Amino acid sequence: MMRSSPMKRTGFNSRAPSVPLVLTREQRLDERAQRALQGGLAQPLARVAMAMCTAPVAAVVKEQPLRSEPYRRLVAALPCAWCSIAGYSQHAHENEGKGARLKVDDRRGMPLCCDRPGIEGCHAAFDQYRLVPGGRQAHIELGRAMSHRTRKQIMDAGHWPAKVPQWQEGGSDAN
Repeated sequence: MMRSSPMKRTGFNSRAPSVPLVLTREQRLDERAQRALQGGLAQPLARVAMAMCTAPVAAVVKEQPLRSEPYRRLVAALPCAWCSIAGYSQHAHENEGKGARLKVDDRRGMPLCCDRPGIEGCHAAFDQYRLVPGGRQAHIELGRAMSHRTRKQIMDAGHWPAKVPQWQEGGSDAN
């Protein structure tokens, strides 16, 4: 049986840590702020932040786009507005005014077909500006025309949902 020998000590003396091992959150934040002040980083940031916070700002009223599941389902039940195939349509929003995770009013939509095995749908091509030549602007104009035609088609058939305000061609509610 082997006997374990005690561990040898190194020639280095142990030092007490300069900072206590357990700091509260407030102590850590205070220490960080002090280091930043000594490094000269906090002054310019403080001036910028103060200028940004004290500048007069006018409130921007954003129009909330209408969301209507019955209207979207009604549009999706129509044949594709581009290729006229029935049974594969989805409600597609116009591209004008869209952004990351932002959609325009549901009444500004049209039926476009989805992808199918081996076939790219019109919805994907429209959203990627590949449905017609002319890029983004051509697709914005096409979207306006197709959504106008879709609204007219629904109204002429008498299927406009009762609780959905009608769209005025200036871009607002009728009510």
